[in-house]
Amino acid sequence: MKKTIMTILAAAAMLVSCENEEIVQDNSSVTLSVETVEAAPEGGIYDVTVTSDSDWRVSGFCEWARPLSESGKSGETLRIEVDPSNSHDILTTEFKVFSGSAVKSVKVLSNPSFMMNLLTENEVELSSSASTLKIKLDTNVPEIETMLSESGADWVEYVGRQEVFGNTILTFRVNANETYIGRETELTLSGNGKSASVKISQSQLDAIVTDTPKVVHTGLNASSVTFDVRANVDFSIALPSWLTLVSQEKGAREEDGLTTYTITLSFGENVSSRVADLNFVSGGKILLQVAVKQQNPDAVLFNITDMILRQELVKKGWILASDSSTECELLEPGMTGTSLEISTSGWNALNVKVIDGLDNFPALVSLSLKNLNAETLDFDNCAKLQTLTINKLPKLKEVILGNCPVTVFKTSIDGGYSYYSEDYFEATSVKISSDNLTEINVSSESYYITYYDNCAEIDVAGCPKLSILKAKRETSDWDDNVICHLEKLYVSQAQKDAIDVGTLSLEKSNKTELVVR
Repeated sequence: MKKTIMTILAAAAMLVSCENEEIVQDNSSVTLSVETVEAAPEGGIYDVTVTSDSDWRVSGFCEWARPLSESGKSGETLRIEVDPSNSHDILTTEFKVFSGSAVKSVKVLSNPSFMMNLLTENEVELSSSASTLKIKLDTNVPEIETMLSESGADWVEYVGRQEVFGNTILTFRVNANETYIGRETELTLSGNGKSASVKISQSQLDAIVTDTPKVVHTGLNASSVTFDVRANVDFSIALPSWLTLVSQEKGAREEDGLTTYTITLSFGENVSSRVADLNFVSGGKILLQVAVKQQNPDAVLFNITDMILRQELVKKGWILASDSSTECELLEPGMTGTSLEISTSGWNALNVKVIDGLDNFPALVSLSLKNLNAETLDFDNCAKLQTLTINKLPKLKEVILGNCPVTVFKTSIDGGYSYYSEDYFEATSVKISSDNLTEINVSSESYYITYYDNCAEIDVAGCPKLSILKAKRETSDWDDNVICHLEKLYVSQAQKDAIDVGTLSLEKSNKTELVVR
């Protein structure tokens, strides 16, 4: 209770004291006619009227701007001198005006002398392909407007701006020209009273087109063919020896930019069908290919399963074929050819999976297959085939010789053995059948057997005339351990009996079991 009374008395004493003091009020004020001065690039003197309740004074320092008076009375003018700008950027400073305890700031901006210097060539030529165009500028214009003449906005698009090492890069996306006529536009860049322009030209789409990509004459007599192509470039035609250019008549240029050329070619009599792919070349590039065919009305047609095999036979001129159909047409080299090789010298094997249809080559006597991914060999009905040489067919699964007159089948080079020969089978089983084979040699001592050979079974039961069977597929590792993956060798009962009486000689590994089918 005593503490409360003392607090009240103290508060009362303070109130009496405040009533006895003289209250002093500060009525200082200052106002400016403008609070921001924006100076032109060339500088100058700028006036600011100061209104205050007492004399005023100015403080502040800047190298490129200065007050021309340090003080004044209310209503008088504060004059600020700004030097011409030598900067690419906007400069800012501030001066303070005091009147009593009141203070106001006047902000001074020195605008730069704007410039826009084009560092890119003022004429740019582009190909017909889609591309990115970069325009390089030396400029301090903060906002640049872009404008394209005519239809330029349809194929040139502004992407963005970058500042790189003190320069400005404007990036544009240019669409591909899919028309046969060149186009151009003028790009105008502007801002802060400055401008620059670039002429952009884009090439036409070079083209040679036709409505007749395949021209066929039916008949083996001497004759000619005529067809049209349309082009917007000069061109040459690569012709085979059996075709002769008779004429190339040029028409008028059409609205789409293409000119019609009428091509007439002649050819002589022939004994079978023939075809040529004519390359229309401009600037070192093939812009059009037209197939011209002289068609035998009595053509021999047959099927070959594998597309890669068809392609190889087309290259050799033995057949006419396409990638989209198994149907082939026999040509003169295929009718008369006695020897055929399907192989590749490349590191990777030729990806032929199935070899068949060769019975349609009536004169074929000798066949060589090398470095192929062939899984199936079907030579049944190859009536004249006598010699078959195979080398590096690691994916082989089945060999069908049927009534083919081949009598010897060997997978090793010249029937010999080589530690370093790539003689192995990736398939788990291999089957060989023939009405006429007397000798089969699938033996190997290649070290490839250790790492790549998966062949666990070989079946020769379908070879009734067999008298020699070599199937010893084994090698040794670095520790002289015998490696043999061939577990079973299948033979017929008749073959087993012949082996027992010695009329069928057998060579195999001790790790391979002889099994009767």
